[in-house]
Amino acid sequence: MTRYWKLLFSLAVASALLVGCGMKAQESATKAAKEQQPAASRETSANVQPPNEKQASSGQSDAAASRQAAAKEETSGQPPADEEQPASSQPTTSLSYRTGNQTITETATLQTSDNQHFSLYVLEGWTLDAEEPSADVLLHGDAFARIRLLSPGETNYEQLAKEHAQAVDANAARQQTDGLPKPFTDAVWYTAQTDGVTVHVIASAQPTPMLLTVHAPSSEDVLGAVLAMVATLQKQ
Repeated sequence: MTRYWKLLFSLAVASALLVGCGMKAQESATKAAKEQQPAASRETSANVQPPNEKQASSGQSDAAASRQAAAKEETSGQPPADEEQPASSQPTTSLSYRTGNQTITETATLQTSDNQHFSLYVLEGWTLDAEEPSADVLLHGDAFARIRLLSPGETNYEQLAKEHAQAVDANAARQQTDGLPKPFTDAVWYTAQTDGVTVHVIASAQPTPMLLTVHAPSSEDVLGAVLAMVATLQKQ
């Protein structure tokens, strides 16, 4: 019996020793894992950049790129591709003329004829167009005015105006020019009537030698507007 109790005592001691060794081994493994965990975290933190730092770095890069692009545009003297160029506009002026007993002031835009190489201011609603190699026309609805610049040899203004007016109406009558605006006060002026249309034929040395023929319905008074435009004519 004594031998039996000794055997049980030995087994109990061995079991206690084994349990103690297992617990020490588990504690050692846990301690080693804890010691390794901060090192891994530090390594990960060193390799990963915080989001706010990334955004700041990206913003600085974009700003630097914008400054470089602006500097390049200033150096080249060219505007950005998406910037629209201002449209070039022709010079304008105000022209005044009389219609009946009324004085009208309107805006006119400078236009150039490549046909006879002159420029003049054209009122709103009127159009300057080439009619033939030696004539241009100002158009406005049913009215139009033909402008033909004269050559140095065409100086008989009386004959030119009379012949062109009588070609429309044999009874064409000469008119007094003292009521015309400058520079037409010294011009030769005839009027003719045909089929409800009034034709004015004016041969003038000013502002440049020309033969002006104005056609308009008899109910429309466009002569003042035409003379206001033609008075601004300048040869190129």
